[in-house]
Amino acid sequence: MPQRKTRRKQRSPYLFMALAVILLVVGLVIGSRAMNAWNAYTAAAAVTPTPSPTVRPIAVTQAPDLVTFTPPPTATPGPLSSGASGERVTQLQQRLKELGFYQGSVDGQFGSGTKSAVRAFQKQHGLDDDGIAGAKTLAVLYSDQAAAYQPTPTPKVDDTLAGDIPLLVNKWNKLPDDFVPADLVTIRDVAGDLLQYDDKTFQGVREAVDALVRMIQAAKADGITPWKVGGAYRTIKDQQRIFNNRVSRYMQNDSELTRSQAISRTRLTVADPGCSEHHTGLAFDLNVPNTEAFVDTAQYLWLNAHCWDYGFIMRYTDEKEDITGIIGEEWHVRYVGIDHAHKMRELDYCLEEYVEYLKQQLSNN
Repeated sequence: MPQRKTRRKQRSPYLFMALAVILLVVGLVIGSRAMNAWNAYTAAAAVTPTPSPTVRPIAVTQAPDLVTFTPPPTATPGPLSSGASGERVTQLQQRLKELGFYQGSVDGQFGSGTKSAVRAFQKQHGLDDDGIAGAKTLAVLYSDQAAAYQPTPTPKVDDTLAGDIPLLVNKWNKLPDDFVPADLVTIRDVAGDLLQYDDKTFQGVREAVDALVRMIQAAKADGITPWKVGGAYRTIKDQQRIFNNRVSRYMQNDSELTRSQAISRTRLTVADPGCSEHHTGLAFDLNVPNTEAFVDTAQYLWLNAHCWDYGFIMRYTDEKEDITGIIGEEWHVRYVGIDHAHKMRELDYCLEEYVEYLKQQLSNN
């Protein structure tokens, strides 16, 4: 039997081509993803700084002889006051004694003498004079600012009733700023409820106040009452305040008025500071409570008729305005003494005329 020849089966070439395509596609996908990952990494690396390596400091212990020692702060000592004792009080007394404020014994006991010395020191140095040596007082006491004790000078006083000629005060005869009348008393302490007062602290020279009391008692005996004191002794400071207030009032009431014009008007009724009769302690403004026009009252008529008998004069009248420089003030009385008052009424002189008259009489003698 003839032998059959075996035929080998051949594979199709298309199969290889398909596998190749698949492998190529897979390779492209993987490569594309890898490229994207690389690009993202490089972009992030460009904006993120490379961290610096952390270096831990090495503790170095300084040699003992080179270390500076700072002591803890000392607590502020408490204030020293009455009843305190001990070394700090002793030091306080010694220091006050060095400066002349303390005259007692240095015994370390904070008593009344030490307190008085502390108060004197505080007053002289512009501190609160509570007599307690607190932190502020002690700081000044032990500093270069501490000054030696300076006794308060006794205030100068002037006898307004001395001499044969009554004291004349006006715009041409000014009193010194430090002028203080002697023997000032509070009117209310002498007159009590006999008078009413715009200010219960009003003062006057004792002799003039006593004469005022006798005069008002006589008026009340005649059925002329009540009476009020509207003005009395005035310091330079008081005079300046009253003058400035009157100037301001004129300017407020008349917007077209200059200050110079307001001052000129004020001088017709209010004396310049230092030129006021009230500075003498011998002048008083009398009025009737709740009454504005004193000239229309029974009190004025009685005063004008009888004030001379008690040593008072009607200081400013309309008739004498050209001489006194002040327009009529029927409420203003001035004490000159009974003899001078009677003589002035007899001569019909104002005080300026009367003083000139007495000077001429003295020069002729």
